[in-house]
Amino acid sequence: MKNILLSFFLFGLSACTLHADFIPEKNKLNDGTIGKNYNEQVTVIGGRVLSYSMEGKKVFFADITPDNIGLEIKYCDEAVSNNCVQITGVPTKGGIVKIRVSGGLGGGMLSRTGEFDKTYTLLIKNPDGSF
Repeated sequence: MKNILLSFFLFGLSACTLHADFIPEKNKLNDGTIGKNYNEQVTVIGGRVLSYSMEGKKVFFADITPDNIGLEIKYCDEAVSNNCVQITGVPTKGGIVKIRVSGGLGGGMLSRTGEFDKTYTLLIKNPDGSF
């Protein structure tokens, strides 16, 4: 009987780990066009996103590859617990762009911290719609 109770207790504790969901859910962002303004937002849901560690190091990252395509990433606001990034700019080259968003979720008394890591792809097309 003790083993069964212990198993339920451990299962309950393991279920308290935070898990991140994303908006947009799919791995592909809206296409962009060379020379036209681009603006897309990625939101992390599922807990308080940690922007900085206890040591003051940034732990919520977003990066663009290739980085010389005319797009940049900005945080939606400067709050310590920011859960959103914006991809903005005017694309200067066509191609496939990868945007990676990663970081940690803050836990509470009954939940453990969690981590997230998601990569989106974005297609930048020529003004005539070709790739």
